[in-house]
Amino acid sequence: MKSLYKFILSIGILAGFGIEAGAQVSNSLYFMQGVPQTNRINPAYQPGCDLYIGIPFLAPVRTEETSSPYAWSDLIYPHPTQDSLITFLHPLGDKEAFLNKLKPTNYFLSNSGTSWLSVGFRTEIGFFSVDVTTRFDGSLYVPGDLGVLLINGTEDGKTYNLDGLSTDWMGFDEVSVGWSGAIVDNLNIGVRGKVLFGVGNIATVNSNLSLTTSQDSWHILSDMHFAASLPFADVTYDEEGKISDIALKDEVEDLDPWQLPKYAFNTRNFGLGIDLGIEYRPTDNLLLSASLLDVGYIKWTDETHEMTYKTEYDFPGFEIDPLEISDDFTFENYLDSAFNQIGDSLSGFLEFAPGGVYSRKLNTKLYVGASYSVTPEINFGLLSRTDFLTGQIAESVTASANFAVGQWLNLTLSYSYIHSYFKNVGAGFSIHTGPFNLYVISDNALNLVFWPQDTRAVNVWLGVNLIFGCKDIYRDRPLVY
Repeated sequence: MKSLYKFILSIGILAGFGIEAGAQVSNSLYFMQGVPQTNRINPAYQPGCDLYIGIPFLAPVRTEETSSPYAWSDLIYPHPTQDSLITFLHPLGDKEAFLNKLKPTNYFLSNSGTSWLSVGFRTEIGFFSVDVTTRFDGSLYVPGDLGVLLINGTEDGKTYNLDGLSTDWMGFDEVSVGWSGAIVDNLNIGVRGKVLFGVGNIATVNSNLSLTTSQDSWHILSDMHFAASLPFADVTYDEEGKISDIALKDEVEDLDPWQLPKYAFNTRNFGLGIDLGIEYRPTDNLLLSASLLDVGYIKWTDETHEMTYKTEYDFPGFEIDPLEISDDFTFENYLDSAFNQIGDSLSGFLEFAPGGVYSRKLNTKLYVGASYSVTPEINFGLLSRTDFLTGQIAESVTASANFAVGQWLNLTLSYSYIHSYFKNVGAGFSIHTGPFNLYVISDNALNLVFWPQDTRAVNVWLGVNLIFGCKDIYRDRPLVY
């Protein structure tokens, strides 16, 4: 079982990279005026300046953390009689309310990224952009039956469907070149080609798992397959062919600046991607637009490993009496002891081996938007966004009001339905003073101020640019971003 813990630890290492970097796109940015990097969401968009240069690692920095079923207040809340906090697992906690929020499949997303290089410039044949970005995309999928099993325990004669229990963590560098141009006066198209270099990946290739309970035993049926590419780590196998140790390579742990580039631009983990966009203006005041992002994949070949868990097994159970739960033996201790016993019993069915070549696709996103300009300085937008996740489709809708105050300040206010949650109130600003452009945008900014305990998703985009050759775009025509 120790080797399994080592393998799971490597997931945490890669996930930690993503959290520290701080590539999720803020929906509110789609209609925001005065932000050159809006072309990241729709390649057809052309900034109002002839040249922009992003400050390295600050153009932009972006991050998002999302939980589909739970907010903070569903996990921790005030004690009913004392001045303290309790969790849902406390004897006075509301476990039923916790379970009622679970869906057949629940997901937790962590996406982040930062740009080393972001440059855009206008030519006679269109607007070009070049970007080099480090991205970390992570997801964890948990079937609802797993929560029921953990909280309520087993019910005799019931089958728990745990299919889809999976994780996917991917770190990669993206080098992209984009172009946008006018086909006719009221129609722009855009395309961005991307070359991808994988830093590391841990993925669930196949996940079929069920548990049928009875008074005598648990019948476990599983067919699970995990793959990983860990070029930044040394993986050691023991005599039985199991992973005995996973450790970061010294040059990675020491952050050796001369060695890290070979991990950042690893051609052995190579991929391609493309973004497409269109903008159509049927009237002076109305703009219709759409974009399709992250259509692509990475082929992982460097330092690959496999873990399989395929069995049909009758587990006789474990001897732990829930009535023994006390201050000295908590419910958490009970779960830990139970799963240690299960793990020790089932670890013999885990098989580890050096892996082969495998591919993972990017999480594709589709945007469809419409914006109406009341005046050159004021427009209202409506945006639909669809995320094509692994085995899941996540929908969100954002309505926003966007304002320009002269040529130096742009503001946006937004309201969004994101991941089945309605209470998302966002805001953002973009300041242009001299050649400097600073912007900060979030779909959930006001949530953190007024009701942080109810927030299920948090995203932030911020960036600093040098911009040159800017036109009075708000007076010339009512552009929508």
